[in-house]
Amino acid sequence: MSHAAPPESPPRHRQALWEVAVALPLDRTLTYRLPPEMAAAARVGSLVQVPLGRRQVTGYLLGPGAAPPDVKIKEIRAVLDPVPRFGPELVPLFRWLADYYQYPLGEALSQIIPGGAHLTGPRHETLAVLQELDDSSPARRPGPRARLILDYLGQHGATPVLELERLFPGCRPILKRLAARKLVALEKRPYWRDPLESQALPLEEEVPPALVPEQQEARVAIVRGIAAGAFAPFLLHGVTASGKTEVYLAGAQETLARGRQVLVLLPEIALTHPVAQAFRRRFGHRVTLLHSALTPASRLDQWRRIVLGEVDIVVGARSAVFAPLPRLGLMVVDEEHDPSYKQEGGIPYQARDVALYRGKLAAAAVVLVSATPQVATFYHALEGKYRYLNLARRVTPQSLPDVHLVNLKEQPSRKNFQVISRPLLTALTETLSRQEQALLFLNRRGFATAHFCLFCGEVFQCRQCSVTLTHHRAAQRLVCHYCGYSAPLPERCPQCQSTAIKPYGLGTEKVEAEVKRLLPDARVARLDRDTAPHSGRALTLLDRFAAGDLDILVGTQMITKGHHFPRVTLVGAIAADLSLFFPEYHAGERTFQLLCQVAGRAGRGEARGQVLIQTYHPEHYVFHAVQSQDYQGFFARELASRRELAYPPFTRLALVRLSGAPEETVAREARRLTADLKAWLAGQKDAWPRQIQVLGPAPAGLRKLQGRFRWQILLKSYGRGPLERLLQHLRQAWSPSRANLSLTLDVDPANLL
Repeated sequence: MSHAAPPESPPRHRQALWEVAVALPLDRTLTYRLPPEMAAAARVGSLVQVPLGRRQVTGYLLGPGAAPPDVKIKEIRAVLDPVPRFGPELVPLFRWLADYYQYPLGEALSQIIPGGAHLTGPRHETLAVLQELDDSSPARRPGPRARLILDYLGQHGATPVLELERLFPGCRPILKRLAARKLVALEKRPYWRDPLESQALPLEEEVPPALVPEQQEARVAIVRGIAAGAFAPFLLHGVTASGKTEVYLAGAQETLARGRQVLVLLPEIALTHPVAQAFRRRFGHRVTLLHSALTPASRLDQWRRIVLGEVDIVVGARSAVFAPLPRLGLMVVDEEHDPSYKQEGGIPYQARDVALYRGKLAAAAVVLVSATPQVATFYHALEGKYRYLNLARRVTPQSLPDVHLVNLKEQPSRKNFQVISRPLLTALTETLSRQEQALLFLNRRGFATAHFCLFCGEVFQCRQCSVTLTHHRAAQRLVCHYCGYSAPLPERCPQCQSTAIKPYGLGTEKVEAEVKRLLPDARVARLDRDTAPHSGRALTLLDRFAAGDLDILVGTQMITKGHHFPRVTLVGAIAADLSLFFPEYHAGERTFQLLCQVAGRAGRGEARGQVLIQTYHPEHYVFHAVQSQDYQGFFARELASRRELAYPPFTRLALVRLSGAPEETVAREARRLTADLKAWLAGQKDAWPRQIQVLGPAPAGLRKLQGRFRWQILLKSYGRGPLERLLQHLRQAWSPSRANLSLTLDVDPANLL
């Protein structure tokens, strides 16, 4: 296929004064003077070194600077990278980001843009390039080995010399002789690390499959949005296996044909690789991968390739929303409902919302994709804010799986929770007898969630966090899943010295052990953050399962979305009640989404699928909605509850959290700050303060984390403007009484704990 020409180099500004966002928690940008000898290297997005007080700090050039009155302007010390990290088109997005999330701009840029000053310039490699013969080429015929090399170059094109040495050991002298005879050219070129280099490309680009009528209707709507050249937001709502990926692949093809670029976001790093491979099979090498699990050098390489116009399609996780694509025409946010799109720690951005605003700035189409859209997203679609596209049927021959509720209260009475109920065990046995596969889902890792003393009741808790320690049997340790603290399994109670210590609760490790005990001949594996701490391990395990090397895969939410396993005909949800009664306003929504997503892994091949959900509350409306695959019914119940309790989408939330020690000081400061906010609102003369509620302060659900006590204030607002004004006042008014106290603002929080 043809590709658009790379974009022209960003314009170089020759002005003497530049606006610089330095990588520090400052609420404003600074102005510096650019020495004339650096003018040729300075561009918007350049990484520079500047003096600040007695220090030398890094920052980014944002554009022309304004001279502040009566201030001596210092000079920029160095332009640290010949390749700018972003272009002028991203500056408005970054300013909005800092303003919306009430976060220092320079510090935000230091977190979302990869690489530092020490990572400069690409590596270089030598390529052998076959030359066309002309009259000046020596007539002598090459020898047998030389002919093999020439034939290979003729078939495969320019090839790195290191690769030729691997294929033809000792070939360097031959290559030098061929170069002297002008049959081969040896050229040095920049070498960019390629995270997809292990993916073998087909000799010809993959031919897209024919779309069913529903897919075709969605494709036409998206193509029209792309062709309009204006901001066009869509919600692509389709049941699992309805072919949503093919629809946005078709949209990408139209985008590229118009000389524009594509950005695809996915919530989990493990999901980015198969989607990136699908794009590369369809569109060739101008596809790259971008996520935080790449090495710093590889991530910076991909970033530079994008800046230099060598990439048309970027597939990545949350942080890829900032990829420096200057001709963006299509953005896809797959699994848009997933809470992983919310950044926890640092600038607390929501990648889905950033994508929508970026699409507005770029006049691009933005497609939000989900089988279980977030309640707020579906509400906005019904209100006409997004164009609604629906894929109601699977493109595979099989219909949606049969969903059965297993009432654990009716199962044979036992002392402990029944990990594998009798109906689920029967279904597993029958599935294995048909040589089919099963997934078992439990969104909690470890073997047991608590250890306690039967004699005195002592519960083993983390020393730094207000949570119980989780038993990990393989490591024979008690581990905190928040701060990483671990301790050996206790032999005696530290309070009463009793040896009557009992584990309680369950996690994926215990489920795996129970399945192996009940089905000793089954090939069983587990996928969670313990068995796959990084995406490479997860991909290896998923590949083994897809290849049929495993019968049963036990896992957390890592197994619930995006995967296509045609041989999976059974899905079991072990303890569906765990997330349902979590102390969050969206607990029902999260449970519905998780169960629908994992249920959608069943029956995607030729055989029909079934899903067994183990619960003590089968009468709950969430489980009935999952059983009947009734998103509309679930949405109506959930929306009514949100309206009554004034939660999103009817309000906007911001969480103000104070942390420090001792707890009495944190609590006192939280009460003082709450009183200040209420007094300031009461002092405003217009009506807008009545649109805001200040709730709290109260201890956080996770009261102590990493040795720091946490108190929080919840702000509810019926409009974005009032909330923004209150947060601006809060940032100006905040002055901690002690140095070890800190305050964080989380706009649109994903959790309230």
